[in-house]
Amino acid sequence: MKTYACAFVLCVVLLGCGRDSTEYELDESSFGANTIKIIEKECGITLPAGSKGLKFHYVPPIDPIVFAKLAIPADGGKAVETWLTGLTFSGTSFPEDFADDRCKWWPSSPRSVIMSKQGFANGYYIETYLVQEKEQLILYLKYFTI
Repeated sequence: MKTYACAFVLCVVLLGCGRDSTEYELDESSFGANTIKIIEKECGITLPAGSKGLKFHYVPPIDPIVFAKLAIPADGGKAVETWLTGLTFSGTSFPEDFADDRCKWWPSSPRSVIMSKQGFANGYYIETYLVQEKEQLILYLKYFTI
C-alpha cells in the first residue's frame, strides 16, 4: 500500500511539474491571440477588439506569476477602465513590487497613469496600470494565484 501511495504522489508531482514549468517571455511577434485568450479567461476581462500583445512574461511553477503588456485601441480605454473599477480588493496588501525583479520591462514607477488598480478576479490577485505611452494606450497587467 505504501508503494502505491508513493507512486501516486510521484505521478502527481511529475504531471504538475510538466505543465508550463519553464520561465519564458514572449515579445510582440510571438504574443498572439491564444495568449490573449488565456489572459482574458484567467482575469475575467474581455479585451477590446484590436488589442495587441506587446510583452508577456511567465514565471512558473505551482502558483505562476504572469506579466503582460498590451496595446489597447484608443476607443477601448473606457471598457478597460470599467473592468478595472470592478476589481475588488480586501484584506492585507501584497508586498510592494512583488516579483517585479523577475520581469525587466515591468514599470517600477509608471508615468502618465490613467488608472491603476489592484484586486481579485477569478481567484487571481491582479495589479494593473492603464497608461498613455506616446500615442498608445497601454495596459500593464500582473497576476498570480493566491
